[in-house]
Amino acid sequence: MEKQVHILIVEDDNDISGLLCNMMKKSGYVPQPAFSGTEAILYVEKKKWDMVLLDLMLPGMDGEEVLRKIREHHHVPVLIISAKGEQQTKINGLRAGADTKPFDIEEVMARINAHIFDSVLYR
Repeated sequence: MEKQVHILIVEDDNDISGLLCNMMKKSGYVPQPAFSGTEAILYVEKKKWDMVLLDLMLPGMDGEEVLRKIREHHHVPVLIISAKGEQQTKINGLRAGADTKPFDIEEVMARINAHIFDSVLYR
């Protein structure tokens, strides 16, 4: 039996979250939506995730703060999904230990598959 891959999707927009969850399910992954930074931190503290998809523009605690809190105690691949494309946003995400790219569903899926494949190879 293959190990299930659990992906936390931190996105406050219901439509985008639903789209990402559906894409994860179709690819055989187990998605868990979180709609705020605070909710994301609660999920991260309760379970070991194979990957986190993280929006930067969240209500309350923004994505950059969520990433800092995740990195304090966890070594999980984080892929920032954002419409923000400014160079400094990308640099800040990379320095904090995340892979960053503007949001494009096909590219997101390709990056997830690449991260999951790499993590299976090097375990």
